[in-house]
Order: sequence, then C-alpha cells, then structure tokens
Amino acid sequence: MFTHKAKAEREAGAKEVDARSLLWRDPEAFKRPWGEWADEWETARQVESSTGRTDKQRRRTYLDPRWADVPIGSITRHDVKAWAVQLRATGISPSTVQRIVHLFSASLNAAIDAEVLESNPASRIRLPKGAQEQERFLTHEEYFAIRAELSTTADQLVADLLVSTGLRWSEMAGLHWSRVDLGRGSLSVVEVYDQTTGTVKPYPKGKRARTVPLTDDLVVALVEHQRGAGKGQSCGVDHTTGICRSGLVFTTPSGRPLRNSNWAPGWRRAVLDADVGHVRIHDLRHTYASWLLQRGIPIAEVGRLLGHISTVTTAKYAHLADSPSEAVRLALAAPRLPHEGGSESSL
Repeated sequence: MFTHKAKAEREAGAKEVDARSLLWRDPEAFKRPWGEWADEWETARQVESSTGRTDKQRRRTYLDPRWADVPIGSITRHDVKAWAVQLRATGISPSTVQRIVHLFSASLNAAIDAEVLESNPASRIRLPKGAQEQERFLTHEEYFAIRAELSTTADQLVADLLVSTGLRWSEMAGLHWSRVDLGRGSLSVVEVYDQTTGTVKPYPKGKRARTVPLTDDLVVALVEHQRGAGKGQSCGVDHTTGICRSGLVFTTPSGRPLRNSNWAPGWRRAVLDADVGHVRIHDLRHTYASWLLQRGIPIAEVGRLLGHISTVTTAKYAHLADSPSEAVRLALAAPRLPHEGGSESSL
C-alpha cells in the first residue's frame, strides 16, 4: 500500500510541477477562446488543399457555432460528448459526426503540443455508430446488364477498368499510359487527378503506390483503345510535382480529364435502364473486392490491391470470405454408414 501511495504522490507532484511551468509560460493560456486558437492552428497546419477546404467548411458549419467563444481550458469531455449527441440528433450520419469530432480533437492535440492544454477532452470519445451502411455488391449478371446500357464503348471500357481493378475514380482519371504495362498485363497507381483543383497529384489516397494486374480481356481492350487515342507526350494537365511523361488513358473528346460529375449522369441512366436498383460508381470498387473474395483471394491481398493502409478498412468485406469452400464441406461430411446386412463389429 505504501509503495502505491508514494508512487501516486510522486505522479501528482510531477503533474503539479508541469501545471505550474505551463502557467509560468502563459498564465492566461487556458482562457483563450477556442476560435482564436483555431485560427493560429489552422494557419500552421500542413494538409492537402482539398482536405483543408473540407475542414474549413466543417469548422464554419459545426465547430465555430459551438466552440468559437468558449475558453479552451474550460472544455470538458462531458461538453464534447453532449455536442456529438446534438450533432447526431440533427440527422448527421455517424461517420460524419466522427469526422467532425476528430477535427475538433486534432485542434486540441495541437494545443497540447503548444503547451496551451495539458490534456485533450475530445480524445477517444466513443460515439454511437448507428446502423452500419450496407455496401452494394453487383453480381456479374447485374454488372453486364448495366454495361450493356452504357452509350459508348469508351464508357464501357471505363466501367470495365473500374470493376476489374478496384481503382478509385481519381486514380482512374489520373492514370497515364506510362503507368500501364500491357506486355505484363498490369498498371501502377502512382498519380491521381484532383478535379477540385484541376491538377494531377503524385500519389494515391494512403500515399502508397501499388501495382494491379489486368485481365486478358482488359489488356486487349486497352490495346485497341490506345491505337485510337495514342500515348501522347504529356497529358496537358498541371502536375503538382514531377514531370508528365505521357497522356492520360481516359479523356473527354476534347482531351480533358474525365470528371465524375460529368460521367455520372450517363452511369445513372444505364443503371436505371438496367433495372438493377441503386448502384453508385464507387460500388464498382466494392464489387471488385467481392468478386476476388468469392474466388478465394485472401482478404489481406484484396486490401493490398485496393490500396488500403489499414486492415480495418478491408475488414468490412470479411463476411464475403466466410462461405465454406467445397473442400471444407467434403472434409466435414459425415462418414457413410455400412450397408444394411453388412458385418457388424462386436464391442
């Protein structure tokens, strides 16, 4: 008991020293309004421009109305939890509430680094998850029904590539011919097209380049597509870094990168005409994962092909790999009983 008590007293004394040193540095630091601190933090952040724009919008819409004038040192975990519950009650999805609270938490973590706070009251707040979003996985028949309704062979090839590689739209739109190896039947995901800024970025989501195999049918189709399009010397789109070495694989008739917003109307018409229910373009990526898992590809390999940096992200597909294979069913099958009239062993 004495050892534990002495240890507790030492830890309490250390915290008091830390607190006094913080007050000595800036005795009024904890009284600063959160909004004032957030202005300083926002200026010093180093994030992608698209992320910065999204975070600024979330701050204006959700964070500032609640926290802008609140002294940063007076914020409690109870306050943060109550705020999250209020956000959810307005109809905001659980995942969006999680992102909003995470942004707020990031600002408070930065305040700790700047010695404005000692702890983060928004850290590891457990939020209700709500109903889990159901992913849409197409059967082969459903996919080909949609494909048949797409108006051009070029649109069909775009859909074929998305469903046969699992690429995100930005990865497909930013795919250069120099990243496609038709001889080996593979492509490398190295750049992405950011349609918000109209530029090509040097890495995909997760910042890990990856190589994805191509089906034989896709290789044949891309060879034919390349004859009509030509590689070109450059894509004509500004690259944030590096030098462009070839044209884009897919472009509009005028040679500009494909934009999801422009391509989506044709996709929606095809889905409606195919009469297969609601299907997003992004569901082609989910479908790619489902087809691989149903064919026995390990979930870790599927995650690598999709470019997931965390196994947690791929885990949402795990149930698709749970169906027992024929070999398992045979192994567990009950042994046949001897035919009637056969000899019986005595006990």
